[in-house]
Amino acid sequence: MQRTGWLISLGGLALLAFALVTLPAGMAAGPLRKAGIEAGAFGGSLWSGRATALSWRGAAIGDAEWKIAPARLLAGRIAGHAQLTRADGAVATDFELSFSGRDVKLRTVRLELPLAALDALPLGMPQGWQGRATGQFAAIDLQQGWPTTLEGSLDLDGLVAPPPRNAPVGSFRAVFPAARPKPSLSVPQDPSNLTAQVNDKDGPYSVDAQLTLSRARNFALEGTLAPRGPVPPAMERSLQLLGPADATGRRQFSVGGTL
Repeated sequence: MQRTGWLISLGGLALLAFALVTLPAGMAAGPLRKAGIEAGAFGGSLWSGRATALSWRGAAIGDAEWKIAPARLLAGRIAGHAQLTRADGAVATDFELSFSGRDVKLRTVRLELPLAALDALPLGMPQGWQGRATGQFAAIDLQQGWPTTLEGSLDLDGLVAPPPRNAPVGSFRAVFPAARPKPSLSVPQDPSNLTAQVNDKDGPYSVDAQLTLSRARNFALEGTLAPRGPVPPAMERSLQLLGPADATGRRQFSVGGTL
């Protein structure tokens, strides 16, 4: 009788495991909808699935595939690998998050997207810029949707300013965190502030600056710039507004705001 009981228990556990493994991917529709994400269709299982024609708050974001490691559920975490694919780019990352979704850890993040794709999303980013973003991050930690850790680099290539200027401004690289962060003139000092060293890669301006982000979602880009050769009259007038250049031809600048 004892042996029979063990066999029945094992059979029940095997049946439960089979049921869990074969849960359809469509079960993710509810949690995604709570986050403002809709999908055209689902395929595969909840643990290894895909969703096509995703949109976030009405903006198309692409097709997604994911694999979840069930063992991490025992620790109260959802972990795995996910990839978002679009016709014009992709984002891939290893992830781990709490059941509430407020604590998110991303590792080995890779992205390549046109800025126009980010323009359409409700992210609070400056609008109208053209160019391409390529990023490689070893670690990104988010608390309630805001980054508390950023380790990696972001390249912005072929930037073109928004209308009415529509002027090419070159390509830039931001490295997080800044190797030697400086106190920001515009963002209150706080140990939790995120910093990045920003330098030009090519283009009409030589730039050496620091980007500072605060938990209050304030940002400041501060540093120096100098034109490489002649610039259009409109841009020359903008440079004059920054004040006189130093002996090396560089001018101080500061741009800030709230995301």
